[in-house]
Amino acid sequence: MTSVVPQKNVTDVDPRIIRTRELVISATFDLLVEQGFERTTIEAIAERSGVARSTIYRNWPNRAELFISAFEIMCSFTDNPDLGSLEDELRALGAELVSGLSDENWGQVLPSLIGSAAHDENLKSAQQEFSRQRRELVSEVFKRAIGRGEIAETFDPAELAEQFAAGFFFRHLMGFEPLDDDFVERQVMFVLSLTDHPGTKI
Repeated sequence: MTSVVPQKNVTDVDPRIIRTRELVISATFDLLVEQGFERTTIEAIAERSGVARSTIYRNWPNRAELFISAFEIMCSFTDNPDLGSLEDELRALGAELVSGLSDENWGQVLPSLIGSAAHDENLKSAQQEFSRQRRELVSEVFKRAIGRGEIAETFDPAELAEQFAAGFFFRHLMGFEPLDDDFVERQVMFVLSLTDHPGTKI
């Protein structure tokens, strides 16, 4: 069973509750990798984790919230440090996206999440919130660039974030093409060209 560490500060929570949540998240994580979202049930999670269904539902009101909790751990996305330039920060972001999408677990489960969310309103809502949070992290890079005067204040950081990240997901999910350093560099230069940022010539 995959070992996971809870992401929230739980120092004031009963250790037994923490352990129970770890068991459930680990079981969910493993089953999502093995079977995908549609085929993973609370019954299967309860059997794999050894935690009663009633206990699982006390911690997660519905299956979607539990799935997203496991998926967040599966594709954890670190805060983006201030590297002093938009170009350097975009390269770091691109490398992290490549690492995540190339990961056997995240890359394998992501198409299942997208497909399942189209038919499950709870999962769709949870997935939209998850995406919004990740988009905000990417947007911070462009907000800092505006603050440094690298790009004009007229640009929308959220739109630029989508422009940058979209190519990675399209290439992975639709084109089934490899993600590598050359692709990262092309995406960086493409987005810099949208902002009239000179960037480094390739």
